Amino acid sequence: MRPLVRSSALSGFPELVQELNADPEPLLRQFNIDPERLNDLDYLIFFHSVMQLLETSADVLACPDLGLRLSRKQNLETLGPIAIMARASNTVRDALFCITRYIAHHSPAITLSLDDTSAPNFPRLMLNINVDDYPYRHQTTEMSVGLMANVHAMLTENRKKPEAILFRHSRIMDAKIYNRHFGCPVLFNQECNALVLTPEQFDFPIRTADSFQRDIIASYVIKKGSSSPVTFIEQTKFIISRLLPAQCCNIKTVAKELFMHQRTLQRRLKDEDHIFEEMVDEIRKQDAQNFLAEHGMPMAQIAGLLGYQEQSSFNRAAKRWFGVTPKAYRKSLHTTIKREI
Repeated sequence: MRPLVRSSALSGFPELVQELNADPEPLLRQFNIDPERLNDLDYLIFFHSVMQLLETSADVLACPDLGLRLSRKQNLETLGPIAIMARASNTVRDALFCITRYIAHHSPAITLSLDDTSAPNFPRLMLNINVDDYPYRHQTTEMSVGLMANVHAMLTENRKKPEAILFRHSRIMDAKIYNRHFGCPVLFNQECNALVLTPEQFDFPIRTADSFQRDIIASYVIKKGSSSPVTFIEQTKFIISRLLPAQCCNIKTVAKELFMHQRTLQRRLKDEDHIFEEMVDEIRKQDAQNFLAEHGMPMAQIAGLLGYQEQSSFNRAAKRWFGVTPKAYRKSLHTTIKREI
């Protein structure tokens, strides 16, 4: 399965690309990311797409520190409701524990862990990207560690700097750029990606502590996380739904989104008793029912959202699904609603 990440992971990306005198939209669309939905907190993106986007953008824009620059535009709020839990915690240690526990709500591709036992005088906040089949992750790693450094700075009210920053990968820029960005020594080719802290920083009190609020948000995050697409079939349906409005939904494109060959996708679907064309048709039918229930949505717009280039194609599909034209089906829906009222 391909891990997802919330759109907030790309907070600041359009602005950064514009500052580099380029248009962010073609870069985003190249990896099937809808620029108009980046501010939608519930918009999910494949983590592979984010990784490819950042690496490609760094190359195309000749900006090797793109990940670090992007992290400057991000802060605790990038983590959504997890940020509220962190702010409501009693100490930085508690806040970081909350973040590590619930980071999967932001993306299951990221694992954060606290290590305050192997070197008690220098506890670590460690980050790992759980993607095995995509080796190019320097930009994503540096952005993510940069974000964690920003989170640490906010939690300590900008009074504390990490003792050091550790990266598993080799240095790709002048050491001065990294040291200037983090304000502390930055080491490469290490055993992990991490912020090295101190016990004093762990025990730093948070003035906005509120355990009641933290527990309420935790319940929300757990409930919200359960609705994310997690199975192979759910992810396939998720991609189909996203590609239909772009009128580029075919098995080859969906397979590419899943980072697999078309024949592999067909075989996996067959193993789970699914046929691609039938899945597309069922999703179109469900979406059509929802769209037709809306009074003001034009038929041409509905046809486009379902991936049809011609209104006539939508009309034929509606007759097959519902036995009547789209207009007649809409009328029957509204009549039923009035009777129930």
